[in-house]
Amino acid sequence: MKFFSELRRRNVIRTLVAYLGIAWLVLQVVSVVFPILNLSPLTGTFITVLLIVGFPVVFYLSWYFEITSEGIKRTAEDTSEPVKPLGKMRWLGLAVIVLGSMFLGYQIYGQIKADMAKSREGTDMVKRAESIAVMPFRDLSPDQDQAYLAEGIAEELTGLLGQLPNLTVASFGSALKLSEQGLTPVDAARRLGVQTILSGSVRSIGDRLKLRLELIDSGNGHTLWTDNIQRKLSDVFAIETEIGRSVVNLLQDNYLQAGEVTNSAKTSSTDAYVIYLKGREQYRKQTTESLKQARKYFEQAIAIDPEYALAYVGLADAILMLSKDILRFGILEPEIASQLAEQNLAKAFVRQADIPLAYAIQGKVFELQQKPDETLAAYDKAISLNPNLAIAHMWRYLELKRQNRYAESLQALEKAYQLDPVSIATMFNRAVEMTKHGQLAQAKLLFSQLIRDFPESPMGHQGLAGITFQNGELAQSLLHWKTALDISPENITFQHSYLDVLFQLNITDQPMSAVMMKEYKTTSLLVSGQYNELFKQMEFQLAAQPDDPWLQFEAAWYQLLVGEQSKGIKLATKSYKGFSEVELYAMPYCSPGIEIAWAMQQSERQQEAQTIINRCDKQVSEAQHNGITNNIYTYLSARIAALNGDNSLAIEQLDKAVKKGWREWWTDKDPLFTRLKDNPEFQHISQQISQDLALQRAKAKELLNL
Repeated sequence: MKFFSELRRRNVIRTLVAYLGIAWLVLQVVSVVFPILNLSPLTGTFITVLLIVGFPVVFYLSWYFEITSEGIKRTAEDTSEPVKPLGKMRWLGLAVIVLGSMFLGYQIYGQIKADMAKSREGTDMVKRAESIAVMPFRDLSPDQDQAYLAEGIAEELTGLLGQLPNLTVASFGSALKLSEQGLTPVDAARRLGVQTILSGSVRSIGDRLKLRLELIDSGNGHTLWTDNIQRKLSDVFAIETEIGRSVVNLLQDNYLQAGEVTNSAKTSSTDAYVIYLKGREQYRKQTTESLKQARKYFEQAIAIDPEYALAYVGLADAILMLSKDILRFGILEPEIASQLAEQNLAKAFVRQADIPLAYAIQGKVFELQQKPDETLAAYDKAISLNPNLAIAHMWRYLELKRQNRYAESLQALEKAYQLDPVSIATMFNRAVEMTKHGQLAQAKLLFSQLIRDFPESPMGHQGLAGITFQNGELAQSLLHWKTALDISPENITFQHSYLDVLFQLNITDQPMSAVMMKEYKTTSLLVSGQYNELFKQMEFQLAAQPDDPWLQFEAAWYQLLVGEQSKGIKLATKSYKGFSEVELYAMPYCSPGIEIAWAMQQSERQQEAQTIINRCDKQVSEAQHNGITNNIYTYLSARIAALNGDNSLAIEQLDKAVKKGWREWWTDKDPLFTRLKDNPEFQHISQQISQDLALQRAKAKELLNL
């Protein structure tokens, strides 16, 4: 009651009523006069908002002042006291209210302005969505010869949308693969895990470009928005930015004005752009021949427009992919490829410094140059410019993994898989990590999906070969390696892995090339029991290369398995100083360190041996902490327990390893288990391995007609 009494005493209510009356009158004038004068509706909106936010300011002023016939006077705080000037705190309060009202008015006006612009442009928010994929556009040209243009524009839009805030954009590579499989946009969206799909068609006649666009809700398949665009081909970059802005304004509760979305990597030459898109078409085929053709196209685009930054980036990328590396396409030496790529990237950066792909490729160049810190910095820069650049996340995963930053690497891999779930690299590496973590059923499903998605790739069979080997299913593993070899017969890794399983099964009568026979001669002699010939071979090699630590260790291992332990111990301890720390503790076997530790124990070098054992034990603990539980780590735990004299734990861990699929034929000969040789439980486990190997050998011969 006291508050209302003060309102009456200070004449606040009378002032506010007068203000509201004036405001109503002003709004009536605005509603009548502004349409006649054809003034912008925003002017009326501005006046309305100004009147609304002025209300609290008038209220505050009317509390402390009143308008009289003698002018504006200060209202007394109390009728019994004289009138005092308004204090600093009261003026500060007025300033706060004025600023707050102005801020509120700015927000209200901005939102109304954005809503009006959306309505005017036909881009009122039709769905709140945070993810999208751009499907390859259909080629509607009469001769069906413009796929490079249709796919190229869709790929460029994917990159453009990926740089815009608050939007997850699936990789164009995954979208392209699903389109090639004939999936509908809705089915593709569900596979990609996105809420919306942008699809369309492209037709170019002369210098005219016609696009039809359709935005689809993947949840129910309903069309949210369509548009038809007909412009000159030279306006393609403006078209792409216009589409990008419209999509964001349709899906997000904000408004991007014209000019806020830009395509910085553009060219003034339509011909250069067309040639560049032809290069991208060849690049996506990912063969040595297509990459060589892509390189030519990018060079032609640069010849037409030497200022075309993106063409330099494409050229650097193609050159890098042509380097001789197990994961690349092998016609250029890595040093030359990295140097050429670096030169072209430098030209791109001079012309345009904010192309995300350029930084990702720069990271790969740094990787070839063995500059780990610069590598990660480049990948991070690429991701900061385009958080949806899947290849940058994928390469970052590989680099973090190389630097033993395992938890971070898994996060990068998961992001890469989220953005690019239908990619050989992401599917393969994700399934490999699942295998390491004991998620064999899930890994098997993903490798099988990889085979269905990419039947021409051997990588799915390679993954299944690894899983079946780890499960102890050596016959199936051999079959998968054989299938991988049939797809890629010159792959050295597949050749070695196939032969490794053959020797594991003691199948030594299969033909090998001269090169492979030379590389596997000692292994063949070992498995077939020709020990005297084996030791003669090793003595000859040691005489030829007496300072090679790996050769010393190999000879030591053969002696420890089937020869004279004293010679093996001497050779193993001799090799110790020749290894770097990284080489000594190589996981998952922690070998050759763990074998050398045993040899040191036999040589009364207990302290040195224990240092190595502790380091291996620590690495096993770290792996277990990261969720890695495969049979190799379990077998290593058994060896560590044996070296520490805990025979009971060693038997327990060895039994677990065998149950997980450990089937190495030399287990009963392992010198690290010398103290267990007479243990009945150890003998039972060894017999179990031998029996299962015999069973797998018979299955393999039946499956492969050996």
